Amino acid sequence: MTSIKLKPLLAAAAGNQPERHPAWFLRQAGRYLPEYREIRSHLSFLELCRDPAKSAEVTLQPLRRFDLDAAIIFSDILIPPAHMGQTLTFDKGHGPVLRDPVRSSQDLKSLSLPDWEKDAPYTGEAISHTISGLNSHQTMIGFAGAPFTVASYMIEGSGTKTFSEVKKLIFTAPDVFRGLLEMLTETTVDYLKMQVKAGAEALMLFDTWAGNLTSGDYHQHVLPHMKTLTSQLRSLKVPITYFPGQGGENLHEIGGIDLDVVAIDWRVPMERAVSTLRSCKSPFRCVQGNLDPMVLSWGNQELVREKVREVLTSAKNAPAHIFNVGHGVLPTTRPESIQTALEELRSFRP
Repeated sequence: MTSIKLKPLLAAAAGNQPERHPAWFLRQAGRYLPEYREIRSHLSFLELCRDPAKSAEVTLQPLRRFDLDAAIIFSDILIPPAHMGQTLTFDKGHGPVLRDPVRSSQDLKSLSLPDWEKDAPYTGEAISHTISGLNSHQTMIGFAGAPFTVASYMIEGSGTKTFSEVKKLIFTAPDVFRGLLEMLTETTVDYLKMQVKAGAEALMLFDTWAGNLTSGDYHQHVLPHMKTLTSQLRSLKVPITYFPGQGGENLHEIGGIDLDVVAIDWRVPMERAVSTLRSCKSPFRCVQGNLDPMVLSWGNQELVREKVREVLTSAKNAPAHIFNVGHGVLPTTRPESIQTALEELRSFRP
């Protein structure tokens, strides 16, 4: 019987060492590309997210420039609350704003679960459009925000540095907080099912703000929902990547989550991350990351190559590795630095 050869990213996510080291970049489509800025000059951010053809176009733009192994659909983690009853806007200079923040049981009751294929099919349609532009070795990635991080925006109403309203709700109305995360878990499962049905071959969950909780609060208030979410996604039979937040505070807590790939922030040495994941008996098969994205903005070619080698050397004891930045390509990124990083990756010999 002839075995099917997996795409490089899917092979790595299964814990194998593919001949081609898989690479892609978080936020690889965006403001650092002039072709993206041209499209955005005619559309607002939300208009772009809700236009399947244009969303697919900006998803494919970096793959035309660079030797990448995956496309991640262009969208935003706050699409779900925008269809649950909150009004989402992107205010100039202030980032995303969600009107009517959730801070009471009455606020929670005002939310509803969307029917994704009926109410908001555009993300799935964008994935279907994108697939036609991929090469045979490139993987289509769908994504969502993890329940806690999305809930943070829904409770605060916007980005925050203190998470005051989030922690107030956890400490004074834990039942309301739990109800919100239960609702977000349910709708995130449905949202990602829709993406896989449309053609996504792998999924990523972003829990960017989870590192702002203590390990104990993460264990009590977030971990149970992550276990439920990932267990329900298993029926989709696609690999799941989880970014557990900035810093490594929660790595030792995620052993009970059924994950294939753990994305590692640049603040955590990869050797330490792998050791921690093994010590907590995580079922992970692969790590992803963890280049400091600032290197791609301000490093010269020599420094970019040096930092890429550091990441690859640091990851040598992992079961498998997907090269990426630790958390998001920045608007100040120089496209030539991404090219240099990929050239170094392709020529690297341990």
